Amino acid sequence: MLGEKRLKEISKQVLGFSKAQETEVLLFVTDRCLTRFANSQIHQNVASEDLGISIRVVTRKKIGVASGNSFEESALKDVVKRAEALARLQKEDPHFISLPTPQPLPKIKSKTLQATPEERASQVWTIIKKSKEKGIVASGAYDSSITEIAVANSHGVWAYHAGGASDLSTILIGPESTGFGSSLAKDPKEIEKETERVVESAIEKVIRGEKPQTIEPGEYEVILEPQAVNEMMSFLAWLGPNARLYHEQASNFSSKLGEDVLGENITIIDDPLNEEGFPMPFDFEGHPKRKLEIIKNGKLLNLTYDSYHAGKHKTENTGHALPAPNTFGPIPLHLRFEPGKKSLEEMIKGVKKGLLVTRLWYVRYLNPRSLSITGMTRDGTFLIKNGEIVAGLKNLRFNQSIPDALKNVVEVGRDLTPLASFETELGTNRMPALHIAGWNFTSTTEF
Repeated sequence: MLGEKRLKEISKQVLGFSKAQETEVLLFVTDRCLTRFANSQIHQNVASEDLGISIRVVTRKKIGVASGNSFEESALKDVVKRAEALARLQKEDPHFISLPTPQPLPKIKSKTLQATPEERASQVWTIIKKSKEKGIVASGAYDSSITEIAVANSHGVWAYHAGGASDLSTILIGPESTGFGSSLAKDPKEIEKETERVVESAIEKVIRGEKPQTIEPGEYEVILEPQAVNEMMSFLAWLGPNARLYHEQASNFSSKLGEDVLGENITIIDDPLNEEGFPMPFDFEGHPKRKLEIIKNGKLLNLTYDSYHAGKHKTENTGHALPAPNTFGPIPLHLRFEPGKKSLEEMIKGVKKGLLVTRLWYVRYLNPRSLSITGMTRDGTFLIKNGEIVAGLKNLRFNQSIPDALKNVVEVGRDLTPLASFETELGTNRMPALHIAGWNFTSTTEF
């Protein structure tokens, strides 16, 4: 870690080098350690320290962005010059108003803890040992990192945050079936407490999935476990309440603000300050984050905005900027559902005939306007009959509209699981299991 003082010095240096009317500096520092294992043995143990700088300059509404990975003075000057040169080549953007001005930032508690090589190896060995006892091959990874992020601009914005994340996941492989388990925590000690649950859950999936049956494609009741829900919701976050897509009439939610868009038992909140997740006090422009109800009882209440789209549409910045240049639009990175009352086991008991799905894999959108996605099930797909898991199933491919699925939710699970959003623990969702009345499976697979 370089610390807040050093990053503030670097930011002041960069702002001093710039001749632009407005300048923004975004700094990243990452200390990452990774232990990977396959074929029931550790095959990679690596550590890396990385840093990055992104500079955005604005002159007469012409915007240029350049980046680099050195904090040496000559390198900083070079990045500024490149950003200024790019800005001169641009057309003026009539919708640009201004970079953000300073706002009070929320106070949050954060942890900057990292697992040692010995701690990572110990937890991996627990997974390997328990899997070997069952004749199962273990693979996976234990990633532990500390990330610092700092934002400064020529209007006086200064924002700094540091946080740690440890992420353990495993895929266990049997002769005819696989199983998945994972745990994400701010403190490696929490991972240590969770490792046995992770491996035992994955082993159970492998054993239950032995001699998998084939089921005909069609629409079935499903229970999606939290990992599967998270993979679905990453697409809703990107393509749903995003102000850019909404106002371009490219979102399924376009022109529906204030209207019912999902089932009345669905409330979805962007909750970046909740310390049960991975809190983040500001966005990538240094604007403060806050709790935002996006969907309440099925009704679309709010969209997500950054400074550009808030200025363009004359509304409030909600603190959802991504690093510039951002062509995606403003995206929520801390989604959670309002939880229900039933455990996963209780939800399974409520299914007469349906499928339990552990994960969705290789998910892609079919039609962003309808929010339809395609992909496959993976690492634990099971047949439920009369409230009991009766057999493992070969995986299936699906084509499914996310809004249609979320209009047909029978139950929302009571337990929320922290899961990385957009592959970064700077954004972390907290997802429940969902019991959905109909999910469209289009074909079978050979495994």
